[in-house]
Amino acid sequence: MKKLVIVAIASFLTFAACHSKTQEFKAADGSVRATVTIGGDDWHITDANGNEVVTDYDSMRVVEIGEDGHPMTVCYHHGDEEIWLQYYSTMVLRSRGNTRNGVREGLWTYYYANGTKQAQSTFVGGMEEGEYVVYRENGIPYYRGTYHAGQRTGTWEVYDPDGNIVETKKYE
Repeated sequence: MKKLVIVAIASFLTFAACHSKTQEFKAADGSVRATVTIGGDDWHITDANGNEVVTDYDSMRVVEIGEDGHPMTVCYHHGDEEIWLQYYSTMVLRSRGNTRNGVREGLWTYYYANGTKQAQSTFVGGMEEGEYVVYRENGIPYYRGTYHAGQRTGTWEVYDPDGNIVETKKYE
């Protein structure tokens, strides 16, 4: 009887190993951006070069899944910090930023669907702090300024499509 149970378990494990399936999610350029073992939680999120997007983390979870099953929002946990990644349906990165204890902290970067940077700002204790820049889709700045404790401060500049300053506004 013991031999029969051992043979049955070994047969099941061999069958499962041979039939475990990994699903891939690709970007428009054909590069694999995410893989998951079907029936499991073993996600691997990679950049266009196949490198893991985040390597130093304690755990991760896929928070939102798109209609085709690809990850839309991913959260990596590392101590009291969380690294948030959001993706377009094409698996192009939409935004990346950190939270600490549920509050935005550090650099947050947003991207257009073509992969170029759309905006960048830094948060301290959940409030914008320091330089804030919004870019046009071609990479030229659209406007920029500075935040202090979540409030606009100093001189803000607006640029034309060629990158020339066309307007400035001062904040206290």
